[in-house]
Amino acid sequence: MPPAPRTIMTHEFRVNLIHLVLSSLVVNLLALAMPIMMLQTYDRILPHHGVGTLTLLVLGVITAVFFEMFLRIARSYLTSWSGAVFEHKTSCSAMEHILQSPMQRFEEQGSGTYLQKMASISRLRGFYSGQALLTIVDLPFIFIFLFLIYYIAGNLVFVPLGLFCAFSLLAWFVGYKLRKQVREQDFSGKIRYNFIIETLSGIHTLKGLGLEKFFLRRNDRLQTRISSSHYQVALTNNIAINCGRIFSQIMTVAVVSFGALKVIHGDMGTGGLAACVLLSGRIMQPVQRALSLWTRFQSFFIDRKELQDIFNLPTTTYSDTKKIKQPVGHVRFHDVSFRYEPDSPMLLRNLDLELNPGDSIAISGSAGSGKTTILHMITGLIKPTKGTILVDGAHPHLVKPALLSAHVGYLPEKGTIFYGTIRENLTFFNTVNEDDAMTAARLLGIDDAVAILPAGYETQLTDNVTDPIPPGLKQRIAIARVLANKPRVILFDNADRGLDKHGYNLIFSLLGRLRPRTVMVIISDDRNILRLADREYFLHHGRLQEAAPADSKVHNVLPFREFRI
Repeated sequence: MPPAPRTIMTHEFRVNLIHLVLSSLVVNLLALAMPIMMLQTYDRILPHHGVGTLTLLVLGVITAVFFEMFLRIARSYLTSWSGAVFEHKTSCSAMEHILQSPMQRFEEQGSGTYLQKMASISRLRGFYSGQALLTIVDLPFIFIFLFLIYYIAGNLVFVPLGLFCAFSLLAWFVGYKLRKQVREQDFSGKIRYNFIIETLSGIHTLKGLGLEKFFLRRNDRLQTRISSSHYQVALTNNIAINCGRIFSQIMTVAVVSFGALKVIHGDMGTGGLAACVLLSGRIMQPVQRALSLWTRFQSFFIDRKELQDIFNLPTTTYSDTKKIKQPVGHVRFHDVSFRYEPDSPMLLRNLDLELNPGDSIAISGSAGSGKTTILHMITGLIKPTKGTILVDGAHPHLVKPALLSAHVGYLPEKGTIFYGTIRENLTFFNTVNEDDAMTAARLLGIDDAVAILPAGYETQLTDNVTDPIPPGLKQRIAIARVLANKPRVILFDNADRGLDKHGYNLIFSLLGRLRPRTVMVIISDDRNILRLADREYFLHHGRLQEAAPADSKVHNVLPFREFRI
């Protein structure tokens, strides 16, 4: 199972944590060089005209400043590298987890929701890179600076201490308010992501039905909601930032004012006052960073939960991978029942079916009766609620998909074309034997269609309307990619719907050649395709009922010469 983000964070920090803490310790100690210089210059060097001491002091402070700059740069390198490593490993781990999750659980949420969850990784980078840790490490030095102010100016320390407490209360209030606003922003973002994906994926239907105005009104409402939530979050963040700047100015004015009274009364020197002003400024720097961290921390809780939701998805353990036999083409259903939700009625009931090489059956039924669900169970995408399904001696949902593809080939209504060349789509990016892929392409007439393209098999595809090939050819490419694995069980799920006449004839011919040595399960509205089956079943109320055999005179498939796989 892929590591969760907490595991990744701990592993990376194990290397850099000590270096970050030590560097922060040294940087904060070096930051005391300037207040000490001011104190010494005003109270000792100027009254005694100590030029030699001043020279040594300046050289020491310059050395401290450059050393501090070097440590800050090194610390930035460590945090940047840790952030990049965290983002890379977490993104890869999250994607691996999603791909290993059961299809039923994955489809409980929309694609936009998963996009939002994956985007949270980039937002979490700043916290897991060490930047948040640096702010936390810097906070204890506030008390060191307060102690030095007390040592130099006595009760003047209550001025910055009081302002520090007031600022802390303000930060808590702002963070509490911001957390509610971030939750609303996140929820609105999920809805809008899903709406955008829904609109773009169905834009042809949208335009064909003239629904542009309806979708624009809906988009306007969603955009108004998310813009409002963005406004509220931005406003609260800006208020927090401006309050930090105002408190910094108030701190300086207050320390100078009350410190000047102490200087007038002779309780403190001018150098002490200058040193206290610099130290009070050093107090506000980590406090302002802490406020910024606190406001971002509200988003962190939300983003952390979003990311953890991905890792909370169950993953499939492919325990039957070693049990599966050589591809033969044996499928068995034993008392199989299925339902999608625990409290919903059974979609399929007590199915018993055994198929051997050479068997071809057709399944018909009303829309939503569960025909495609049967095929999905054979492919291992979903597992039965009750009973067992075996493909060549193994449970298909417990076999690695890469291995199962040599046993089961699923031909959907609309095959997926991936971003890449025609050759890469045929060979599934070199995971399928190229010779077998080219053989399947030739049998489906793809080579003739590709030959007229300027770039041939290197033609780039994006699966949109700008592709130089028609949808029917794309469907043939998707079918050839599946058949190139030489599966012994072919699941035909209305794969003829996206084909042109020429492609239809080629697919029909190829299925006829494959029939003697494979198991075929056919779902189609085309009577010619259905007549490839030896038996036809009707799915009614979740049960398979054998129907009367189809009339073989309509399309004689016997003359097809055998195609060996």
